[in-house]
Formats: sequence, C-alpha cells, structure tokens
Amino acid sequence: MSMGFQAFIKGTSFDVLNAMSYNFIADIGNISGSGSKTYSLPGFNLSAALMNTFSSVGVDARSYNISVSGQTVSWNVSNACKMMVTATPSTGAGSSLYFGFTLYDYSTNPPTFKIAPDFTPYNLVQVIDITPAYNQVLQTNIPASVPMVAFHRATNNSFDHVWWTEGTQNGYWALTFRGNTGLNAMQPCRIYLFAKILVNAPNWGFFLYRNGGMVWHNNCLPLKMNILNGGTIKGGSPLAVTNSVTGCLFQQSDPAFPGIGTQWFECASAGRDSNGIYSATSNDRYAQNQVSGSVRPPTWVAGTIGYIDTTYYDQYYIQSLGY
Repeated sequence: MSMGFQAFIKGTSFDVLNAMSYNFIADIGNISGSGSKTYSLPGFNLSAALMNTFSSVGVDARSYNISVSGQTVSWNVSNACKMMVTATPSTGAGSSLYFGFTLYDYSTNPPTFKIAPDFTPYNLVQVIDITPAYNQVLQTNIPASVPMVAFHRATNNSFDHVWWTEGTQNGYWALTFRGNTGLNAMQPCRIYLFAKILVNAPNWGFFLYRNGGMVWHNNCLPLKMNILNGGTIKGGSPLAVTNSVTGCLFQQSDPAFPGIGTQWFECASAGRDSNGIYSATSNDRYAQNQVSGSVRPPTWVAGTIGYIDTTYYDQYYIQSLGY
C-alpha cells in the first residue's frame, strides 16, 4: 500500500504518483556533430543517452560521446542521431532546490523520494491501433511545433515489421509507413505517442503550476523509456520500440566475387517471438535482395533504440486520455 499522498487517474484505482518509477524524460532531440544544451531543472539530476548511433560494419569504428556537467549536456557524434535526457529528482540537500510537490516514503532506508514534476515531461497523448498499409500517411493529433516521440508493437502473435518516416500534415505530426519490400508484411500494431503537452486535465484532482501555467496533473502518464544497445530483449509484458531502420547487411556468395551475394535490411520491431514471448528487437529483417556487382556494397548498423514496457499505458490510456 502506498504511503502518504495519492493521486489517481480519474475513474481508476491507479495511483499515478506512487505506482510508476519517476525518472522523467525531459528531452528527446536530434543532434549531430558537436554541441551542448543547458537546461533549467533545479532539484533534478540529469543523465543522457544516445539512440540510433551508426557504424559501418567491419570498415570503421565511429565515435559517439555524450556527457553531463550539472545542467549542461554536451555531445560529439559522428553522424545525426537522437539524444534522450532524463531528469531524476535529487535527494538530500539538493532537493531543497525543487519547486513543486515532494513526498518521502520513510518506510525505506534511505527514504524513497516521490515527486510530481515542476516541468512538463513527455506524457502519453495518443494511442492508435492500426493495420498500416504500405506508404500510408497517418496524421496524429500532436501539433508539429511540439516535441514528440512514438513507439510501436504488434497486437497479434508476431513482430510488427513496421517503420515509418516522420513528417507533417495540416500542421500536425504525420507518419508515412514503409513500402512493400516483398518480405515480412507489416502487421496490426499499436502506436504510442508521447509529447511535452498536457491533455485531458481532470475537473478535480492534483494540479501543479509554475509561472502561471499548468505543468502537470494527475491524469498524466509520463514516458518511462529504456535503451536497448542492439539485439533483442524479452519480457513478461508487452514491449514497444522506437521507430528506426537499424541495419544494412551483406553476405558474400563467393570470396572471389566481393559484390555478389545477399543484402538485407533490418528495423526495430516489437511483439511476440516464435515462442510467443513478448520481445523487442533491433534485428527484424524486413527486406532482402540478391546483389550482383563488382564492388561489395556498404554495410552498417544503428545500434541503439528506445523501448518501453506498455503495461500501464495499455491498462489506463482510455482513462488518462479521456477516450
């Protein structure tokens, strides 16, 4: 049983303050080259991770560096990729800098620090169930001016074999699904969209304001994302992955003919493996073709993707979003 203050998603017994692990996602951005970004999140410790890092298989070892000093995140990367910044509440003396609501569970040692953020983190804002058609364009309800990240997983007993390109349509984010490669058709899937906006504020409940504007309320389901450094992860509950083409690989048919062989492409995918176990992978082959040339084609992999456990989102998105 939770200790102290509780805040329930309206119409449920889900205690959003106590049931989730609070390492709020403060930022997800596209970066390239070298640079830095400074945040203003007093009372929080920042950490950063990279997604969609790239390397040429067997040709070069590319360098990817990211570091955090106080509230500044710095990077030096070999090509364009994504950066995730996580804000974790500080404890002890540092926590006195925090502006908003705090709660300590003193039944643990040291006491567990529970918190409602004094900034708007990435929250669940839309869930879409779809059987995507090749080259289909799906318009979301998220304004193109708002930072967004999306995840997907199959809703049947397979991987979903899905990827899309992100663009805009009518002023909103839109997803254009991949074309027909002749291998592993896209499957029915659920798409989870997170953004730095608030939706479906309850008419009563727990609200947090800063500088005259609401930054959080108790119908929010914050994003809790993990990083998968290549390969496959299995779980006892559904997993969903970020959108990414993750690899272009090549296998020679004969060492004497370097440009003749099989080429295939991989993407991030989620659903169930052949044994029916929930899984997320960066190694889902969705296209394959025979190559006949005089030069071995380039090969590359994008080694890191994001993934989420969708248990809470699946159980409570209807109430959280007001569907």
